[in-house]
Amino acid sequence: MTPVAKHLMIAARPLGWTVAVCIVAFAVVLGLVAAHWPLLLSGDQAADSAAHVDVLAQPWLLAAARAATTAGNSVVVNVVAAVVAVALLIIRFWRGAVLVVVARLGELASTTAVKDLLARPRPTLLDPVDHAAGYSFPSGHAAGSAAVYGALVVLLLPRAVRWSRALLLAAGTLLICAVAASRVLLGVHYPSDVAAGAALGLAWVGIAALLISRFKGTHFRPGGVGT
Repeated sequence: MTPVAKHLMIAARPLGWTVAVCIVAFAVVLGLVAAHWPLLLSGDQAADSAAHVDVLAQPWLLAAARAATTAGNSVVVNVVAAVVAVALLIIRFWRGAVLVVVARLGELASTTAVKDLLARPRPTLLDPVDHAAGYSFPSGHAAGSAAVYGALVVLLLPRAVRWSRALLLAAGTLLICAVAASRVLLGVHYPSDVAAGAALGLAWVGIAALLISRFKGTHFRPGGVGT
């Protein structure tokens, strides 16, 4: 059994708590948005307006936001997930491939369903710097980034040397936060959209990790290079 598989089995309880916290956080934000809670809506509007002013005043911030948002683009996220899954299958690391695929597909299905169910309009700003199609809640960029890049961190963490684990966690967190912040800076999402999206994506990483930790048969044991 690989270090990753052993780590997932040992970490089943913390993973369960992580999933629970993320699902509760997502559900709370979803409920507040669906109920049109005035305090949340006004906070969202104020944050978007302030971010828009900053972006218009500082061209470097706009450039940084556009660069960061590319990492969360659905095409980029799908390509990363596909390449990683195929590479893991080639080295016969079945558990890792299942983790990435389940995290991405589960998150994508959930995000699409909630978007269509809630049908929250996107922010409306004067002199917008970017545009996006579809509904606003939750952010697909934030959710996809959290699911795929979060899954990569889970896969790499047990194999990383001890001193580099904090750096790996920080890098993954920074990337997900940068993508989420970029959507607010570009004026195409509210803060509650990206917060809910990140929580949903991370929840699916935990769900996928718990799922593969249950499989102990030889069909899910990596061999060759992956052992």
